[in-house]
Amino acid sequence: MRRFDANALYEALDAERTKREISWAQLSAEIGVSVSTIKRTKLGGRMEVDGMLAMVTWLGVPVETFVRETDW
Repeated sequence: MRRFDANALYEALDAERTKREISWAQLSAEIGVSVSTIKRTKLGGRMEVDGMLAMVTWLGVPVETFVRETDW
């Protein structure tokens, strides 16, 4: 089974945010989603598709970057 790894998305966003030395508020403004939407990805729960696509697009990587094979 394949699952989207929301936590990996959060880590990628945080790494890029840190590299660019911007705040979570600046990051959310650039992406066009709320800070809480971004931070919810850390929990790995269900995500709104539009928000997830906006975050992945901002990173400039394919969605498949965050898809993982799982046993469950």
